[in-house]
Amino acid sequence: MSRIEEFRQLIAAYEAETDALGKQRRSIAGLFGMGKTPADDPCHDRLDKAVGEMCARAAEEDPPEEAAALAEAVLRAEHGFDGYDYARLTMIALQRHALLLIPRLGPAEKAALAEWYLAIYPRRMRLPVQDQIVKALGGMGRK
Repeated sequence: MSRIEEFRQLIAAYEAETDALGKQRRSIAGLFGMGKTPADDPCHDRLDKAVGEMCARAAEEDPPEEAAALAEAVLRAEHGFDGYDYARLTMIALQRHALLLIPRLGPAEKAALAEWYLAIYPRRMRLPVQDQIVKALGGMGRK
């Protein structure tokens, strides 16, 4: 199985898990600091760790085109994610792992990905990790 397929399976499993958490959530969970909320579940950390390890291995072992494809998949995953807001934040946090892979992209790939990324995440809406990604893609100073 390719890393892209493995990544997609991780995301699908995560989406199913967070969907189940959201459906199980009691309306008063977390209210006044009582109980746990779905955002507290360890599934978020498990996904982050798995993607981080996958990207680190890809950066060291994979040919440039496969590492570049994984970087693009990681960066685009949040945009296609249709889950709860608390899970969406985890998807955005995953993008930092693409920083390990971006140096493996060619100049044309970086430019194309930067153009898409800047359109999706304009400066006024970016988080600090997203500014780092824009800079790594060579897109700082635009939009």
